[in-house]
Amino acid sequence: MPKRPRPTIMDVPKDVLTAREAAQYLRLTLPTFYRYMRQGKIPPSKIGGRYRFKKSLLERCLGETVGGEDVSARNKLVGKITAIKRGTILAQVNLDVGEHKITAVITRDALDDFGLKVGDAAVALIKATEVMIIRKR
Repeated sequence: MPKRPRPTIMDVPKDVLTAREAAQYLRLTLPTFYRYMRQGKIPPSKIGGRYRFKKSLLERCLGETVGGEDVSARNKLVGKITAIKRGTILAQVNLDVGEHKITAVITRDALDDFGLKVGDAAVALIKATEVMIIRKR
């Protein structure tokens, strides 16, 4: 029986990632990535005894749109633009997210590039390094 040639790097589809590559793609540390696997947030697949992940499946299981940007959906809130206040350099965009209201201050250039208008659907991406709690007395 003839031997099958070993797969080369050229044989591997570009959308199949190793665990390390998948963690980098999702901007997670490798321990966090493995923890998500154990918690069932990321379904593991083994090929030849090694974990492999398809980009489209990673995006779907973490709530991203297929072919979308490479940020996780943990901090995305979908809503409708209710008001826009334009300044010379900055713009204030008010977003109605269900019973919550979110206000974002973005550059005027970004507002013009996105072509945002009142009534448009938009996504608020929350990136914060600190959370403060204030207690009323």
